[in-house]
Formats: sequence, C-alpha cells, structure tokens
Amino acid sequence: MNRSEAGGPAGSVLLVGLCWGLALLAPAAAQAQMFQWPEMSGLPRMGAVVDAVKTMLDSPAAPQLPTLAPPPASGSESLAGLLARVLPRDPQVRVAQSLLQATQQRRLQARSRLGPSAYLNANEGGSSETEFGFPINRSTSRAEAGVRWNLYNAGNDMAELNGATRDVDAAEQDLRRAREEVAERIAETYADLLRLQTLLPYAMQRLDAVRKLVEQVRQQTAAGKASDADATQASASLLDAEIAHELISADLDAARRKLAAQVGGEVRDAQALDLPAQWLADAAPAGTGLADASGTLAAARLRADAARDRVRPVASLLAPRIDLEVRHQLHDRTLPSPTTLQKDVWQLTARWDFPVMGENAARRTEAQRRAEAAQAEAERVAQAAQIELQTLGPRIANAQRALAQLSQQATQYSSLVRAGELQFEAGRRTLPQLIQLRDSRFNVEQRRSEQAQRLLAAQLRLLSLQGRLLPALGLGG
Repeated sequence: MNRSEAGGPAGSVLLVGLCWGLALLAPAAAQAQMFQWPEMSGLPRMGAVVDAVKTMLDSPAAPQLPTLAPPPASGSESLAGLLARVLPRDPQVRVAQSLLQATQQRRLQARSRLGPSAYLNANEGGSSETEFGFPINRSTSRAEAGVRWNLYNAGNDMAELNGATRDVDAAEQDLRRAREEVAERIAETYADLLRLQTLLPYAMQRLDAVRKLVEQVRQQTAAGKASDADATQASASLLDAEIAHELISADLDAARRKLAAQVGGEVRDAQALDLPAQWLADAAPAGTGLADASGTLAAARLRADAARDRVRPVASLLAPRIDLEVRHQLHDRTLPSPTTLQKDVWQLTARWDFPVMGENAARRTEAQRRAEAAQAEAERVAQAAQIELQTLGPRIANAQRALAQLSQQATQYSSLVRAGELQFEAGRRTLPQLIQLRDSRFNVEQRRSEQAQRLLAAQLRLLSLQGRLLPALGLGG
C-alpha cells in the first residue's frame, strides 16, 4: 500500500481501533480478578474512565474573569453588599480558585492511571535485509490498535488517588480561607471608615459650637463684658476645633481611598455594622477545639493526611508490576512478506524493578519525611490559632467594658456641657471652664469611637479565625 492508500482512511482506522480496544476491556477486567493481589478491588469501571475523559475534555480551558459589579446608585453600602460584589474578582480569591481547579485536574490524572489506555500505531517505511543469505528490499505499511492496562502496582496508584482527593479537599479549604482573609482585610478598612464617619459629625458639632462661642465672646468683648484674653482663648479654641475637623476629614478621605483601592472600584459610605449576637455568643473562645473550623487549620490537616496516604509500606518495594496488553492488527502490507505474521497478540507481564542506587527506598523515605513535615505544620497552625484565640477573649471582654464606660461618660459630659453653657450665659462659669468641658466631651467621643473600632476588629478577627466571618455576614460558608 502506498502513502495515499494508508493515510486515506485514518479516521476510520482510529475509530475502529478504539471501539475494538474498548470491547476487549470486559474480558481483561474479568481476567484481572484471577489475581489475588491486595488493593486490586479498586479498579474502576470503563464507564467511569470514559466519564472522566469526557469531563476533562468538556472543562473550559481558562476561567472567565468576573466583572466587578457597580456600587449602589446612591446612599450607603453595607459590608455584606460590598463583599458580595468584590470577592469573586479579588486576586487572592482567584489564585485560590485556580489552584483548586489545578488540583482537581491532578486528581483526574491520578484516577486515569487506574484505567486502561488505548493506543494506535501506524508505521510506514522500508529496509534492506538479508534473509536466508539473500538480500531483500522490504517496504512496510502497518497499522495496529491496542490496549494497555496496569492491573497491579502494589497500590501505589490508589494511594496517589487518595492523596490527590485529600489535596482537593485542602484546596477547597484554601479557597474558603482566602475568601475569609479578603473579607477580614476589607472589613477592617470598612470599620475604620465607619469610625471616621461616626466621629466627623461630633467634630462638626464642636466646630459650630466654638464658632458660636467666638461670636458670643466677641460681642461680649465689644460690650466690655469680656476681656481680650477671653477673645484670644476663644480664637485658639476655634483653631483647635478647625484642625481636628480637618484631620478627621482627611483621615476619612484616606480611608475611603484605601477601601476603593482594595476593592478595585468606587465605594459608598459605610453602614453601621452590627454582627449577630448569636454568632458572637457561639464564637466565644472558651474551649480548646474552637479553631477546628478554620480553613487554614483544616487545609493543613488534610495535607498531612494526604502526605500519610502517599507513604507506602515496605512490602510495596518488593512487589511486582503486572501489566496486561492486547494488540490487534488493523492493516499490514509488507513486501516481501515476512515468514511470521502476528494478527492478534495479548500478553500479561510481571516486572520487578530494583534500582541498584536505592531510588525506591529513597522515594519512600522522602514520602515519610514530607508526611512528618505536613503533620508538624498542622500542629503549628493549630497552636498559633489557639494562642490567638486565647488572647482574643480578654481583649473583647475589656473592650466591651471600656466601651460601656465611655458611653456612660459621654452621656455625663453631654449633660455637663449643657449645664455649663447655661451657667456661662448666667455668668456663673468662666470661658476656660466651658471650653474644657467641650474639649473633654469631644475627647470622650474620640475614645469611644476608637474603642468601638477595636472591639469590632477583635470580633471580626475571632469570627475569621474560626472560619465564621462570611456566614455571620450572611454570605454563606
């Protein structure tokens, strides 16, 4: 057969070869059951292999980058709404998603090793040979299809599949933790923006009050009821109020810009953030197993399990590898014809490989050390999480007590300022005393807003450390 004749029905030859190979799988699987080697019961059905190949071919080559949803048209935006539109596009989340998809494909590769592989060989060429003492110029045009199936390799493929499955679970936990970390990072800036938004009206209220006081003192000075020193002190108080207002306004603008840079788009004003009391009560750090829900700890433990799965017993170093191969000749035109022609061939091979330089033993020792390292890493992560959990409890309790005291103090100073203003107008309180009362009230408001932010940050950290932040915000697990 010439080249045109051999290459014309290539598609039909491939289809026939694959169909014939699949038809041979059933008796090959039945024959595999004759061997009483351990861990051979895990051989997959051919349908599972075909489904795996179909899934791999149908999967998209590259995920589409999600677009950032626009913010609300006007008004403010809640933290949950902000995270809902930002998380799918965040780079850290996208990295975790891509690594998860890569790990899933690695698991498909491990599962594929348990099934057979079909192949098609096509050869065309020529040779100069000597047969029975006579020179021969032989031309060859041959095509054959076949199936190879590893029936037993001491359970190494199953161990790799189990490890890859745990790696997928760990990658899912990494994705979950990435979402939690991004949410916590954005929430911290959001809480700072909320603090400054809450404090700005107090600064503006103080500035307006001091402006009125300056005008009142100016009128009193013109009427001879106040001294020039009072006017100077009122002006100095006005300057202090203007500086404080400008600083808070600048910090608010910086916090807004920082949040916009973190989310990669425009942001609105922050809404009051009230975490559900039930979530905070359930997350109280009072026990030793409270960090088990953390995505970081769960991923570390799953990777430790995966590393242990990949450590094979010593007996696996001495076990053979058993392969089944079946070949069927589709086409053969060799001129002159050889004395022996093979039409159908099957062979069962047992092979023992013992690298003289110790490769197998070194590979097993490497797997053991990696398992030990993964277990130590899981213990380190658990210890670090537990230490932080133990410190968060007192911090939250102290912040709650301090916030309650500051709120009570702010109420008291508000009453004192109102009384001081009336007493100043009646001439029973001096200007420095009134200015000091107003400054003290503003300082209390500053401390209260800062303490509220610290409390909120500690609560967010506690929920994030336990993998409960997104559920607490209503965004799922």
